[in-house]
Amino acid sequence: MKLNLNVRGMRDFYPELNTKLNHIFKVWRETAISYGYEEYEGPMIETLDLYKLKSGEDIVKQLYNFTDKGGRELALRPEMTPTLARMVSKVYNEVQKPIKWFSIPRCLRYEKPQKGRLREFYQLNIDIIGEESELADAEVIAVAIDSLINLGLNENDFVVKINNRDFVSSFFGKFNIDEEVTFRIYKIIDNARKVPKDVTEASINELKLNDTQKKAVYDYLSIRSLDDEIFKSEKSDGALSLVNLFSILGKMELGTYCEFDPSIVRGLDYYTGSVFEIYDRSERMRAICGGGRYNRLLQEFLGVQVPGCGFGMGDVVLGEILESKGLLPEYKKKVDYYLVRITDDELELMLKVARSLRKRGFIVDYNYKLSPVKKQMSRASRLNAEYAVIFGPDEVKTGKVKVKNLETGEEKVENIDSYYDI
Repeated sequence: MKLNLNVRGMRDFYPELNTKLNHIFKVWRETAISYGYEEYEGPMIETLDLYKLKSGEDIVKQLYNFTDKGGRELALRPEMTPTLARMVSKVYNEVQKPIKWFSIPRCLRYEKPQKGRLREFYQLNIDIIGEESELADAEVIAVAIDSLINLGLNENDFVVKINNRDFVSSFFGKFNIDEEVTFRIYKIIDNARKVPKDVTEASINELKLNDTQKKAVYDYLSIRSLDDEIFKSEKSDGALSLVNLFSILGKMELGTYCEFDPSIVRGLDYYTGSVFEIYDRSERMRAICGGGRYNRLLQEFLGVQVPGCGFGMGDVVLGEILESKGLLPEYKKKVDYYLVRITDDELELMLKVARSLRKRGFIVDYNYKLSPVKKQMSRASRLNAEYAVIFGPDEVKTGKVKVKNLETGEEKVENIDSYYDI
């Protein structure tokens, strides 16, 4: 019986996939740096207590966790936010605020693999710590939008759906609903867009709300824009913050990418203000990105509330969307110069030329074992080499080499010192 040595939900990063991922990483990195963010990284392994501190005991079911040889309870990194909180808490009083950091971590999460979700993935994390204005919220949204624009997407391809947790809590706070039930309402709202209407109705009925409370849930789900009368009747800080945020995004010329969506509440309970998710316009895929404001995240570490906002953008859904639109680079191995020797007498000179060309920034390859010229030239063609430099004994004696353009077939004799400083 043949063993299955593959691990479910993991990927093999062959050169083709790695080329595409590196393209995404390059754009992510350049976009973040253009906004003044600094790159950081953390360990792949953290204490299990760190994740319990942020998300409670239930998080353990979603982790790859283990006990090490010293008896310590550890876990492989499922996300970057707890590591960020731990790292920032160690230097918060020493660094200039606001802290603007980004990272592209590799994460592992024990969840059921499905379309757009794997157990191993990369994620762009953008965070601003120490700033509470809507302008900071708008900036992290702008970084997310520009990251997608710089990858070739436009306003017809994706939409940023925005809400505010303070607005949601204020809306339901008037109806004397138990805290646990309120949290269940948030879960229902968060899923309302993803499940059939009758499933949402059944979930609401299970809450045993009175008529006024039940009407409030349906009224909330009926809101369609900031101009809706139900929204305009809200005078909470969260509602005003939403209006201000959309005003700023308009001034950034990003309004066409954004829309208000009351069903966006984000499942994580540490969000305290603006929340957003980015979807492809067809919404046939999972969210490309999600984030928001989390003013209580560092409280467990520092003992005080510290304002912060940020997002995570995974590579899996994004990669599938870019692939479907032909926006990822085609993988094609490229060699600038393929060096061909007729005999091993030319080996030393060939190696010196190879080193000289590589120092100049060219990609150079050659056969390890001496083989017929025809076979060497065939391999040069398979590697998509641009030029073949042929070291023949007669030419080398006169300080010359043959150079063949493998695309045009043009061949000429050139001085060796054009390729190597003798």
